[in-house]
Amino acid sequence: PDTNEPSNNEENPELKSMLITHMTGLEENPLSDTETPAYRAYLWLANSSNLNELDDFRKLRRFGLMSFYIATSPEFSWKIDSGWKTNDDECTWYGMTCDNNAVVEISLPSNRLSGTIPPEFALGGLGGKVTVLDLSENSIGGNLPSEISDFHNLSVLDLKNNAFTGIIPAELKHLTKLISLRLHSNKFEGAMPAEVCSLRDPTAGTLAELSADCDPDDPFDQVTCDAETCCTVCY
Repeated sequence: PDTNEPSNNEENPELKSMLITHMTGLEENPLSDTETPAYRAYLWLANSSNLNELDDFRKLRRFGLMSFYIATSPEFSWKIDSGWKTNDDECTWYGMTCDNNAVVEISLPSNRLSGTIPPEFALGGLGGKVTVLDLSENSIGGNLPSEISDFHNLSVLDLKNNAFTGIIPAELKHLTKLISLRLHSNKFEGAMPAEVCSLRDPTAGTLAELSADCDPDDPFDQVTCDAETCCTVCY
């Protein structure tokens, strides 16, 4: 592969301005802190030798994906990461599937991902064609960012067997094409949002499978979810 470890850390004001413009609504100027995965991804992109060959769409997509890669490999690398951090087309990166240059699947199960999911990851699905996002069987922690709902064409969202904490974001209600949502074997807490449960209503969504850590007889389960009207499986 055409490896592309930047030889310098030069800023690119034009690129930085473009990225910040398209990140409006994600978070407050994420490129102001040089320690964030977003800033490191921006610097990687700014010093890529093929930068001038990329249109804004691909710059944004590569930035979003690289922010995700850096945020989910804080101490050790993924088990397999061929293609990532190179000049290779992002559609050829490990775990990525594209159709007519649009990302349709991101599948990285059991691949030693850790850290957290950054809001900028939403830009990795630019184009709105991603139907499958599988990050199961990893060690990703922290809160699940509400921006995950920007993958609005998802039919499968598999996050089982990770270390996510906090509440399940109500913004998942925007994923009206979901068929399978697997959230079990994590550390989520609180009630399953009614907005998410509404996707089980055939008039509002297509959700056929919804799993969570909601077994009332398990003292370690922290999610409350009605097994008759909402969750299909409580682990």
